[in-house]
Amino acid sequence: MTTGALRDRLPPPADPAAGEPYLAYETAIDVNWSAELEALHEEASRHHFMDVATRQGILDGIRGHVSPDDVVLDIGCSTGFLLEDLRALYPAATLVGLDLVAEGLRKAHAGVPEALLLLADCTRVPLPDRSVGAIVSANVLEHVADDRAALGEMQRMLRPGARAAVVVPAGPDLYDYYDRFLGHERRYARGELAAKGREAGLRVVQDATIGGFLYPAFWAVKKRNRRRHRDPSAEERQRLVAQDIARTESSSVGAALCRIERALRQRGASLPFGVRSLVVFERPL
Repeated sequence: MTTGALRDRLPPPADPAAGEPYLAYETAIDVNWSAELEALHEEASRHHFMDVATRQGILDGIRGHVSPDDVVLDIGCSTGFLLEDLRALYPAATLVGLDLVAEGLRKAHAGVPEALLLLADCTRVPLPDRSVGAIVSANVLEHVADDRAALGEMQRMLRPGARAAVVVPAGPDLYDYYDRFLGHERRYARGELAAKGREAGLRVVQDATIGGFLYPAFWAVKKRNRRRHRDPSAEERQRLVAQDIARTESSSVGAALCRIERALRQRGASLPFGVRSLVVFERPL
């Protein structure tokens, strides 16, 4: 399906959004993310070893299951780094990016101008039933109050046999100022995302982790944060988060451990704990 053909199947946008590179299906947006958070994370998320490993894990989850002319949807596309990876892997596919932050969508358009971009809620996506050949989503569902509704939308949109690869932060007992600053509704317990996907009618193909080798150090730091910084101010949270990102962004050791973990995961092995959870779903035939 071409981008134009898909666009013709969409309902009229709620807001004309004249001059914008996206179709706006939301007008009054209440979202626990912002242009300021987008800017803080933008450059770090392109190169940070955990974000690189996350994108690789997601792409591995759908690899071999995307037809050349499929529609591929990135839920929470942000500034479009995963869309750029998808374009390189599937140049003939129709790419769709969905987000609730206009600034991110504008930047995604600059990087992947051929993608169809939607300013829309992931719990009410304007795409037709069974119209999508693959869905990817990196660190989005933790921001969604009703994550079960979002998974239900994935099930609705996927064609039978199609896959969705989803990553979320792991460890509910590790929720700290970093999560609060980023507007996380939750961190996920082991198996929680997989169970919610099953409830939505999806089959679990893979339930794995990312950052398993790093988890002991990560666990210690998060526990320390919970003790030392029980209720920091908004300004202090921002300073601490920026400091945390800068401290770990260029870790060659972290990058090497993620490469080893990816090789193990490709062989069907995964540690039972990790910094993030990676679940690959499939809509049953």
